[in-house]
Amino acid sequence: MFKPLARRSIRWLTTHLNIRGRHKLADRIGAYVAPDAPEIIAINGIRIELDHRIMGHRMMYYGLYEEHNMNFLRGYLKPGMTVFDPGANMGYFAAVCLGLVGPQGHVWSFEPSPTCLDRLGRNNRIGAIPGWSLHPLALTDHTGTHTFYDTPRVTTKGFACLEGTYDPVDKVATEVQVTTVDAFCEEHGIARIDFLKLDIEGSELPALKGAQGMIAKRAVPVIMVEVSLFDHTRELTAEIDKMLRSAGYTSFRVARDGSLHPIDVMGHKQLREDVMWVLGEG
Repeated sequence: MFKPLARRSIRWLTTHLNIRGRHKLADRIGAYVAPDAPEIIAINGIRIELDHRIMGHRMMYYGLYEEHNMNFLRGYLKPGMTVFDPGANMGYFAAVCLGLVGPQGHVWSFEPSPTCLDRLGRNNRIGAIPGWSLHPLALTDHTGTHTFYDTPRVTTKGFACLEGTYDPVDKVATEVQVTTVDAFCEEHGIARIDFLKLDIEGSELPALKGAQGMIAKRAVPVIMVEVSLFDHTRELTAEIDKMLRSAGYTSFRVARDGSLHPIDVMGHKQLREDVMWVLGEG
């Protein structure tokens, strides 16, 4: 009885009180009181399978995973808005966003990984949760099929990718369906994407190219892009930076409280973080 009570108590503290040291509390004490097997929790109707022995999973359970981005979304997303969630993985991001946009809004999730799709389908009645759709697709710059590299660490480290981005040593190759943002929006009658999340392991630029129609119509006001500045990624990031600035976006770093602060992405020597690109700001 001690460990479940301790987990519930820590979760209440981390989700209700902005106390110093809550991340260490959730990580260290959370690891000590972790159950011996994964458990399923429901967040806004989406059931997520978490293994408390994995740090990222603990942060999800205690409401601290990607806290800066989630705090931004809590201030930005409103009921009735539309969110695109490629790389849905375990469903945590979709679950949080669904609670913000409500059933009158919509979270469109995309996930090509067979491992993730199996877990999501095992724990949820796909298509039966109001406001949430899950599609076995990857977003890129073309429609059709493409080789996808699933990995055994996709639900622990979040890594899997389309061929042509990275070549993981533990890859499990499979053919998946791919589409573009523009093609999907036309097919489903989507006129506006209030928030587009692009943290898709090297496919961010192709996905942006596949969204050029919606971007040109100024129908995507906020785009989150994971960017990195290293020797092998600088040119790719520079192209993303040029494309979005030319389209009228300004780049922002997100603070822990969710506030936005201007950032010159290409002015950094090294960088790896999620950048918020906001249309018409700056």
